[in-house]
Amino acid sequence: MISTFTRITLSFLLFTVVYAEQHTVRFENHCGSGTPTLIQGANTLSTGQDYTSNGTFSSAIAYLQTGACGFNGENCSLVEMTLGNSHCVGCGSSVDISLIPPHAFNVETSFSFIDGCDGSGATCATKDCKTAFFKFDDNQVQVACQTDNVGLLITFCGSKASSSTQVSAASTAKHVSTAVNSRTPSSTTNAASISHSASSALVTSTPTPPKCNRKHRRSVSDSRRRHHARTGHGGLF
Repeated sequence: MISTFTRITLSFLLFTVVYAEQHTVRFENHCGSGTPTLIQGANTLSTGQDYTSNGTFSSAIAYLQTGACGFNGENCSLVEMTLGNSHCVGCGSSVDISLIPPHAFNVETSFSFIDGCDGSGATCATKDCKTAFFKFDDNQVQVACQTDNVGLLITFCGSKASSSTQVSAASTAKHVSTAVNSRTPSSTTNAASISHSASSALVTSTPTPPKCNRKHRRSVSDSRRRHHARTGHGGLF
């Protein structure tokens, strides 16, 4: 017979498994070169592969390493992120793009939440975009999400992928149109033949009439100031 203690322990373990917090970061690189890079502290967590955190994923950065980026994304467009469940006031997920020196625009960079707050995100396509931080005490460009276990998709050169899709669609439409036009003379001849047969039928008989079938604004100013004090430049970490 199972003891009360064992039942409580099993219930706790089941609760922990079912409600475990997880966050996945995913990359798409359409630039044709470069390596997506995910950093947390002194650790490189991903160079393009999906990364899943078991628990809150805080103070992480990502960028496209084109050969000119420093380890912390210096000289490059930077995505700063904290992904967490909203189990307290001020908790949740917050992501932004930073061009605070020594970071600088290098490629079109965007992010969007996945598995919650779908469609929320930002894109920085130029060096003077309005969706990035340019000084460490900015806050208005952060994008927040209060959905538990939310993930993040980071995309580089996303507009190139959109352009390729549009070109492919236009090419397909042109091919279909050409195929239809090539069949038109035959179709017209068949239609004329059918019309002539129908007219003959009307002369010889009376047809029977047919029947009718009727995703808080999460402030990171304090973190930015602490980082600024340690390193001498702005940034989230």
